[in-house]
Amino acid sequence: MQENLSRFPTEENITLVLIEDHPIMREGTRRLLLEDPHLKVIGEAENGLEAVALCLERRPQIVVLDINMKGMNGFSVAQALLSHREWKPEILVLTAYDQVAYVRAMLALGVKGYWLKSARGSDIRAAIHDLTAGKSSIAPEVKHLLQEEKEDMLIHEMEPLTSRELAVLHLVVQTKRNSDIALALHISIKTVETHLTSIYGKLGVQSRAETIAFAQRHSLLLEGSES
Repeated sequence: MQENLSRFPTEENITLVLIEDHPIMREGTRRLLLEDPHLKVIGEAENGLEAVALCLERRPQIVVLDINMKGMNGFSVAQALLSHREWKPEILVLTAYDQVAYVRAMLALGVKGYWLKSARGSDIRAAIHDLTAGKSSIAPEVKHLLQEEKEDMLIHEMEPLTSRELAVLHLVVQTKRNSDIALALHISIKTVETHLTSIYGKLGVQSRAETIAFAQRHSLLLEGSES
């Protein structure tokens, strides 16, 4: 199915430099990008040192950047380009690395785009348009990894749930209503609501559905928590 380009503004050509050390991957990515008539690849580089010099010479709007390269890796390239006083491109990292530490490092440098090489061509092209418009563009699976890291940090930092809160949580995960929870634990519905408010606050969630998902992802329920 042909990509619908009408969803993008009819701007002038978006200029790009493609930085990728594998010739076959670089060729494939260039072909993928040029399926969009608004995108114009004005240079290619296969290593970091060559890439920085090329970008400073041609000053593209977007730099499509791999991470693993000889001599000067993608982190050093991004730092060199984004610390330039007179000109700064938008950078779309296109890599096979989905490690959260790599994503965090790139975002800390000022990179606004991070996608994996397994992405569809249409998503990569859309990401370039988003960056050109001043927006960030992070792959959904990368966002998920960042969210998981955020939740893991919250688990380590959060105030522990009390035994009674764990008992309430256990029944919430079983999709019990407040009235059922109150009956099972021999407490009032008002007390159940108080416990739920505390649980929501400690877990950083806002609904029963989020609570259940959070508890299941992080194995919060231990044997005997309902006692």
